[in-house]
Order: sequence, then C-alpha cells, then structure tokens
Amino acid sequence: MKKYELDTVGQIYGAIHSKTWSPIFRMQATLHDVVSPDLLQQAADELRIRFPYIFVALKKGTCSYYLEENDEPLKITPDNEGVLAYYGKEEASHHCFRILYGEKHIALEVLHSLTDGHGASVILLTLLHRYLELKHGLPGISANFQHNLVYSFNDKPLEEETENAFAKNAGKNPVDLKEPKSYELHGTRLTSGQKLFTIGIIDTDALIAKAHSYGATVTTLLSAVMTEVINGMQNKELKKEPIAIGIPVNVREILASKTMRNYSAQKSLTLFPEQLDLSLQQKCNLMGQQLKDFLQDKDFVRNMTAAYVAPLENPLVKYMPCVIKDRIISYLYSREADAVISIVISNLGNTNLPDEMRSFIDRLYFILGTEKTIPNTCSIISVNGKAFINFSRNIQETAIEDEFFRRLQELGLKVEVEHLK
Repeated sequence: MKKYELDTVGQIYGAIHSKTWSPIFRMQATLHDVVSPDLLQQAADELRIRFPYIFVALKKGTCSYYLEENDEPLKITPDNEGVLAYYGKEEASHHCFRILYGEKHIALEVLHSLTDGHGASVILLTLLHRYLELKHGLPGISANFQHNLVYSFNDKPLEEETENAFAKNAGKNPVDLKEPKSYELHGTRLTSGQKLFTIGIIDTDALIAKAHSYGATVTTLLSAVMTEVINGMQNKELKKEPIAIGIPVNVREILASKTMRNYSAQKSLTLFPEQLDLSLQQKCNLMGQQLKDFLQDKDFVRNMTAAYVAPLENPLVKYMPCVIKDRIISYLYSREADAVISIVISNLGNTNLPDEMRSFIDRLYFILGTEKTIPNTCSIISVNGKAFINFSRNIQETAIEDEFFRRLQELGLKVEVEHLK
C-alpha cells in the first residue's frame, strides 16, 4: 500500500487528536430533491478513481504519523448521529472522512489531518457532480474542463496534489509566531462532546455592498463587528485585553499550489485595548490593512509557514517518539495557538458552481468544530446568492451569535437565523 507523509499542519492535528476531541469539520450540500443512497454510494466508490490519496488510513509510526492508502470500501451512512460527532483515531485507522446523507442533503465530514476547507470543497463538489450525472444525466466532465472546485474524472491525479506544500514553499527565515495573549471566550460547558450550531443566512450581494460601504472585504467587516461583540463581553467583566480574530488564509492563492492537503495559514487580526473604542469604520481600516499587508507579502507568507515547519523538522523533535511528542505539541498548541486568538472566522467565500449544477443545489454549509480550548468558532460560505454564517459552540450561552447577528441587523442587513441539528 502506498504511503504519504502528513503535511505540516496535518502532523500537528494528528498529535492533538485526543480521546475526547477530534479535529473534524463538515461540508454539506442541501439539494432540491430526495437523495438516492444507491447512486450516492456509486458516486462515492468512483471518487477513488480521481482521489485515490484521500482513501487513506491515519497510521501512527514510532516518531510520526503518516497516511496509508486503504482498499477498504467506504460506506456512506445515514446522517443520524448528529453534526460533527466525535471521530476517533480508531475510525481514522480505516478512513479519514465520512460521507453522510439525509432526505435532501449530502455531507462530508473530514479530519483536518487529511485536508482543509478548500480540499474538502473540491471533494464534496466533485462527488456531487458525479452523483448528479448518475441521477439526472448531467453531462460528464470532459478532460479539458477547468474549474477550481470540481475536478474531472478523466484527469489523472497529479503528484503535486499530495505534497506537503508547507515544507516545499517554506522560506529561509522563519518569523516569530509569538503573539500577545488575547481575551478568552468562556461559558458553561455542555455535556462531553456536545456541540450546537446556529446559522445566519444573508443575501450575499447585500453583505458585499455593506462591506464595500466601509471600504472593506466581507471577512474584514465581519471581523470588525466580531471585535465589537467580544469587547462588549469583556467590558462587562471590567477587562481590557487585546482581541484577536484568527483568519485562516488559503495559501494556494498566494503561492500557487495544487496540493489537496492542508495549505492554509492563520493570520490574526488584532486590536489592542486602546483601539477597541474606535468606530467600526476605523476598526475596518486597521484590520483590513493587517490582512492586506499579509496577502501582498509573499516572502512573509513563506517565512510564516516556515515557522510551522521548522520546529517539526528539528532533529530533536522529528525523531522524538510520538508518545512524548504528542503531549508536547498538544500543550504548546493550547498555550501558543488557541491562547492568542479570541475566535476563528473562516470564510471560504463565494462558491462558483458549474452552471449545470446550480439548479439542483439549494444551499451549502461549511461547519467548523470547536477548537480544542476555544468554545466558539465561526465559518462562512456563499452560494446561489446567499451567505451562510455558521456558529459552532460547546457552551450553553448563545451570547456571541445572538449579539453578532443583532449587530448585523443594526447595519441594515436582513438575517434569517436557523439552528442545525
């Protein structure tokens, strides 16, 4: 069986995957008609033709984790266990993702050890296209078909699709990733493993127009609004700490990679106590400039990703037994990754579906799990003129999403709120 090394971020997620927490997220498509399980299973089986390297088991070696191709069939399952049910290393020793279906939806739940949001989008939409071919007679994708999220089954997998792009494109001068400790969200924890999900649906054009009225992108505007929400919470506690919004950035768009493994870097958009009482416009300006500077500086991006690579390539760490290394990485992740951001906002942007798929797909959801120590996450995806803003939490309190959507409505945006089960 063919073996693959985990990408740099995948190695970290392999190490912090525990008996109580799994680094899993969901991509879901809601269709206009009832799902045929038999045809979906056929499409899932055929997915192996184009993506053999995702049908892999997560294996633990003496000093590192790796992926090994697996000819064990992947069986689709009814979506009965609830969104983002725990996915343990025992399950991962067979497959690193699962395909679920409901009456009118198809979902892909993926371990971050395998890929990120972009990779999962490609897998789900390619699966959906093949399913719709089988059910509705959509024309097959030709070999010269060019789309960044739907791949042709006629194209052979590229070697580049399985590479560790972090290591390949790393700069020679790793930056110091240390950042100031930020305000921590907290609340009353739900019972072990339980998560709740709230989705706000907004007209995409209206959201973009509102962001542009502030001279901002959607990501920047939502980040600025989020700092105001979180600052209101810390004011009640008489605290004045920095607030940092973690923004995962798709590095493929900066350094031109075709990898289907993880390749995103988290940029913190940070406001310090003396900046937290500025106007929303001023917050947009400051945070927008931070993100713009990052996106336009390729050398900095290379050196930032080098900072992910360097510690794991250090011989003292690289050849350290996993039984020791896992504990060290898990401790450092909680102290130096989670502790320096208040919340993650991950925006996959507008999903440009092939024309032939549009009439069959009602909506898309992109749903993050909660971080290991941060109780709330926020993720966004847009399709067919609607933006779906999802909040995940493992606490009882709904203050974050309630206040966030209230503030968007104050800005003149109509928000339809739903709860996903």
